[in-house]
Amino acid sequence: AGLSVGYHLAKRGLPFVILDANDRIGGAWRNRWDSLRLFTPGRYSALPRMPFPGMPHAFPTKDEVADYIEAYAARFELPVRTGVRVDRLTRNGGRFELWAGERRFEADNVVVATGDLGVPHTPSIPLPVPALHTSAYRNPDGLPSGAVLVVGAGPSGQQIARELAGAGRRVHLAVGRHKA
Repeated sequence: AGLSVGYHLAKRGLPFVILDANDRIGGAWRNRWDSLRLFTPGRYSALPRMPFPGMPHAFPTKDEVADYIEAYAARFELPVRTGVRVDRLTRNGGRFELWAGERRFEADNVVVATGDLGVPHTPSIPLPVPALHTSAYRNPDGLPSGAVLVVGAGPSGQQIARELAGAGRRVHLAVGRHKA
């Protein structure tokens, strides 16, 4: 989302900067589990003015997504500053102040396009077994032997449950009620 907004701002000749906490563009994708695939086919996942490469009906791997994002930023010369994690965002009069460690940025407008992996959520109740968030999962070999309980049947939970079952694990999938 941040790169798409950046494309449109650049097209209009407006000054902006994109801040990315990762050390490399696409790092949020590269740091996920090994077998992660995009949840939609490539033909529906393109950013403005640059088709997603490969077979249009294929579900790209995490590394293909990361490479595409990195190539997009380079192709449109988007001003991405990597390794900058915003710690605080405040309003000071009519402007915004962003703090990243000791660095301070000012802006009239801010677009927050952080995704949902910034702060992993694990249950706050004591569990009789180790709990692992998807942000720390890489592949079935990284888990202790035995059955696995996957909590949540969203796309990530489904992909991981399928991978574990394919690796011969007994998998239980906990699904809550849908909130309408």
